[in-house]
Amino acid sequence: MKDRKIALFCAIMLILAGTTVFAQPFPGFKELQDTMSDFTDNMAKSLPFNSTIGLNSSDAYIGQFLGMPPHFGAGISLGFVTTEGDSMGDLLDYFGISLPIDMGGYPLFGYTTEGRIGGFILPFDVGFKFGVLPVSVKSQDLKLDYLLTGFDVRYAVLEGKGLAPKISIGVGYNYLKGGLEKAVDTESTFIYPDPTNSGSNNTLTLKKPTVGIWWETSSLDFKAQISKSLAIITPFFGLGASVGFSKAGYGVEANIDDPSGQLDDALEFFRGIGITDMDVNGFSYEDSFNGWSFRAFGGLSLNLTVLKIDLTGLYNFGDSRYGFNLGARIQI
Repeated sequence: MKDRKIALFCAIMLILAGTTVFAQPFPGFKELQDTMSDFTDNMAKSLPFNSTIGLNSSDAYIGQFLGMPPHFGAGISLGFVTTEGDSMGDLLDYFGISLPIDMGGYPLFGYTTEGRIGGFILPFDVGFKFGVLPVSVKSQDLKLDYLLTGFDVRYAVLEGKGLAPKISIGVGYNYLKGGLEKAVDTESTFIYPDPTNSGSNNTLTLKKPTVGIWWETSSLDFKAQISKSLAIITPFFGLGASVGFSKAGYGVEANIDDPSGQLDDALEFFRGIGITDMDVNGFSYEDSFNGWSFRAFGGLSLNLTVLKIDLTGLYNFGDSRYGFNLGARIQI
């Protein structure tokens, strides 16, 4: 469990900043919002690719369920895909944080339990996946949420008889939702110019703020795959296209107070410099992205009787992001 939390921290990194974020006076506040807005924008664009973890097993088609023996399988899949690097790098730089390894992007980890069952009459199979990770760490006032689910239906253009490979085309649906929230047990302040006294400053206080970041996507996925069993290994390759409907955002919940008694003027000042989503309860921002992403995937499986171990690489065209997936399943 600890390793999974650390992995998600590497993807988000916001929580690692802790109270440092809120200790910065204005204009650090505006810089922070601009940096996080860039991050959420790029996060939203990367989500359709992130949701393709799972259902990438080596066999392009597993056979009929109403056969002898009936064909079906179940297992688990673990992996990561990289998010866009520049905006995350800016966020890390703002917090003075660096990762020990430059991966050309930052890894967003995921896992699923999954299964696949052969069809009947027509040469098709159906796959489904599900992964959930709700975590609450009371000692750190920390909450993590992760949900990935989906399914696909594949039709075998070639069933792999004789020397021929298996070739299938398919369509599926993926849903990914996640979030990370941390309570900061301090009072934090921002300094802003006194609107009634030129040259003077007032102080805005955020009492015990809670920082949150969230993301969500739904995507319709199309893919084609080819595979061929060779003794105890099965190499495979495929192409995929996803149209996604995504959003990502961040928020800070806090009781905002102005000891000078000019809270309305303070909020008006911050709105005037572009922070339009701020009120007495905090501030937030959300961005959305609807569009296509295109990828290649491939690898091989090690076939040990009914146990199959898959190693899959994924590559997203356009922004050169990539991922890896390790799976193990029992398949008949």
